Amino acid sequence: MSSQSTSAARPVRIDAARRRSMIASAVGNGLEWFDWNIYVVFTPFLTAALFDPGDPASSLLQVLAIFGVGFVFRPVGGMLAGYLADRYGRRTVMMATMLTMSAASLLIAVTPAFAVAGVGASVLLLLARLVQGMAHGAESTAGYAYIAEIAPAPRRGFFSSTLSTGVLVGSMLASALGWALTGLLPDDAMAAWGWRVPFAVGSLLSVAVLVMRRRMMESEAVTEELAHEDLGAPADPRVRRAVFWSGFRIFWFVAAITIVFYTWLTSASTLATTQHGMDASAAFASSLVAQAVCVCLMPVAGLVSDRVGRRPVTLVFALGFVVLSFPLMGMISDAPWTLLVAQTVALCFVACGNSMYSALLAEQLPTRYRARTIGIANSLSVAIFGGTALYLNQWLFGLGLQWVFTLYFVLVCLAAAVAVWFMPERKGVELRHV
Repeated sequence: MSSQSTSAARPVRIDAARRRSMIASAVGNGLEWFDWNIYVVFTPFLTAALFDPGDPASSLLQVLAIFGVGFVFRPVGGMLAGYLADRYGRRTVMMATMLTMSAASLLIAVTPAFAVAGVGASVLLLLARLVQGMAHGAESTAGYAYIAEIAPAPRRGFFSSTLSTGVLVGSMLASALGWALTGLLPDDAMAAWGWRVPFAVGSLLSVAVLVMRRRMMESEAVTEELAHEDLGAPADPRVRRAVFWSGFRIFWFVAAITIVFYTWLTSASTLATTQHGMDASAAFASSLVAQAVCVCLMPVAGLVSDRVGRRPVTLVFALGFVVLSFPLMGMISDAPWTLLVAQTVALCFVACGNSMYSALLAEQLPTRYRARTIGIANSLSVAIFGGTALYLNQWLFGLGLQWVFTLYFVLVCLAAAVAVWFMPERKGVELRHV
């Protein structure tokens, strides 16, 4: 009997330690994404507060450029965390990322306005985003490997969906806070201090998550590898080649996930406001409803992938955007219902791709190389495609060439579909057999 069928036949038991670790991982990852994405949600206010108010268009592009520069340090954090996580375990790395992200968010919260510090305000924002980029790359690397490794093999897709759900909930909280603050506070209060609130909140919540993560179990796959393998011994060249091509395929899958995430999930409300003149509060509310639908679908898609496999569910994600990107992006106007409908449909496809994200990546790689390969492939892809997505979108829109960005979007998703097609299907396989 194959290892896959044997694994699938076993009864699924989720003990308290595993459940507690799953929750701590998902909550912490969600908070990391909250800290990362409030930058996007509050972009208009950061533009007004920390840059020269005499040139709003240039200031907006500068804010988006700093958003992109933050991705430069993601590969640094991902590679460093991958090496440390493969050598010393995932848990310590995941605790360190919380402290780093918290400090960077606090720095943004207390950064003086442009009227007080001049260009120094912009420099401090840049420094904070570089630190956040390094922490975010590290968290993604260790967290994606960790959640897949602690999962029972027949439920790896479902466990993976909890991490992705945490990511989405963190993004929802960022949008919800934007909607609440813009609805409750007058414009002058938002400009003066209201935009600082979410950064301070994120920094404080990290303390509670850090306590949760201290009680997490270490990945059994890592402890077994450290106990029985000589990590200093050179690897078989055939293994290295296989790992390289697995990383290459992961790179393109992550590229599609990333460009979709930053276009449709974290920045849809901001783009509707800045590009189509939609009321900010209505845009936040519409985006929040669409994200809630996605949250409900995420665990369902994870469970479906445990039954039918990762490939078919992931292809729904990639090919869905290949077919429907132009109609969905062309639908959005200044009417809030257009954003609600377009984003809801888009996020249904996002649920198919994101739900088993960690499981799919982990199942492509042996334990010895898992975290470091995810760190390199994931962080480089996110840096290249995520770091440029918003800037390219805004720049091409300003030139009247929005269709060029949409075509680029479609081609990346098509490349991801090809990459997924050639990935081995390993749902239900024990990771030590990969």
